[in-house]
Amino acid sequence: MGDNGCVRISEKMKRLIDRGIRVSVEAEELIKNNESLIEKLLDLNKMFITREDVEKILAEEKPKIEVRTSFFSPEAKDYSADIKVLHQYDITDKSRTKGEIENFVNYFRNRYERIYKMLRNVVRDAPTVNLSSAKKSIGQKVRVIVMVTEKRKTKAGNLFLEVEDLNDSFKVVFSGDLKKKAEAICVDDVIAITGKVLEPYIVASDVEWPDVPVTNTKRTAERDLAVAYLSDLHFGSTKFLQTYLQNFVNWLHGEGDENDRKIASKVKYVIVAGDIVDGIGVYPRQEKELVVKDIYKQYEMFDDFVSSLPDHIEVIVAPGNHDAVRRGDPMPAIGKEFIKSDVVRIGSPSYVVIEGIKHLIYHGTSIDSFVANVPGLSYNQPEKVMVEYAKRRHLSPIYGANLIIPENIDYMVMEEVPDVIHCGHVHKNSYTQYRGIVMINSGTFQARTDFQIKQGHIPTPGLVPIYELKYGRLRIFDFSS
Repeated sequence: MGDNGCVRISEKMKRLIDRGIRVSVEAEELIKNNESLIEKLLDLNKMFITREDVEKILAEEKPKIEVRTSFFSPEAKDYSADIKVLHQYDITDKSRTKGEIENFVNYFRNRYERIYKMLRNVVRDAPTVNLSSAKKSIGQKVRVIVMVTEKRKTKAGNLFLEVEDLNDSFKVVFSGDLKKKAEAICVDDVIAITGKVLEPYIVASDVEWPDVPVTNTKRTAERDLAVAYLSDLHFGSTKFLQTYLQNFVNWLHGEGDENDRKIASKVKYVIVAGDIVDGIGVYPRQEKELVVKDIYKQYEMFDDFVSSLPDHIEVIVAPGNHDAVRRGDPMPAIGKEFIKSDVVRIGSPSYVVIEGIKHLIYHGTSIDSFVANVPGLSYNQPEKVMVEYAKRRHLSPIYGANLIIPENIDYMVMEEVPDVIHCGHVHKNSYTQYRGIVMINSGTFQARTDFQIKQGHIPTPGLVPIYELKYGRLRIFDFSS
């Protein structure tokens, strides 16, 4: 399909050219994302087509994914769904914070206590003690489990930390070869530090994050079914790529070669990791980049998409920072007043067990803070950020780097080790495996925005990961043509 899509678009545009009609650059960009506009533009009988002309047509009839009919008989149709949401890890309907000091104290205490349990039973060559005891152990080697409250470099080029536990605080210095490893430490990380105690501080010899056990192995399901992973659809945006998403829907209905149909036949679940719609007022002057400027109608477009999918497919939906929920993590599920179709609505983050395979679904808003604060990370490789999630057993440790709501429970702690982590947010398809965990950043169905151009982000629209649960195989399908 690679080149055919471009040929079709150029042929459509050629019809306008043959009629002597000129098209502005901004209008042409909108037309490329929605080929069906050509006929209506021809009916305008105008010699010059502007962006406003295109937007007026789109506003009158919102883009809609076509419902397909076929004789395709998928294997997944013969199976009932096997989905279990682990509600104890989902903030939906459980927010209790008032933004008071007590909430902040409870939030950080809860984080510390839960990650402390992950670190305390690790056997090392030094005793694990609290900071009060460490201060009394001058000249001895100890191991302490602490939360980082400050990080800076000294004049001598060493790394200096202020740390605390539940009862005391102290200072730690990293020097020599250990500095490079320690540069990855973030403020508000909960870590274990081993070192020699001097009177003013601990001279560190090692640092540990809670991490995933090296013995963790990849799990597979009994039934031969598959999951499709989507995110960042951005319904309502002028950059929404309707043709790409229609190609995906057609594929699920059996359009494609024999190998395509074999994999499509197994797809029982579609998970969407946030930014279902482009939203309203998410950033300054957003209205200029919207085709649909009513939030309810944007979600109607998503409901139309759900109705276009084969009936046997179960859809699981988490929110993102463009959706109609609070902007801070953790985010509750999108309300039924917005999404009216029959989907499983979950918060972000959430744990969902599908066919016995434990999925951690998180939009990925904290990718921004990790890229800004941890050396070696970039938007081009979001999978590396997801590895950091697993190492720290926390999805967003740096308080204030992106918006966090201080609940009495820190829902961003990865208390359980998932089999799959699914994120979005950065519009970049990527994947990796780490200690038995399959990590997926699914990509987008939105073309490159002006903001992304300014930031140098290069999205990968139209790529959809498909995971075969029985065999543990991940495939990436390209629907961009």
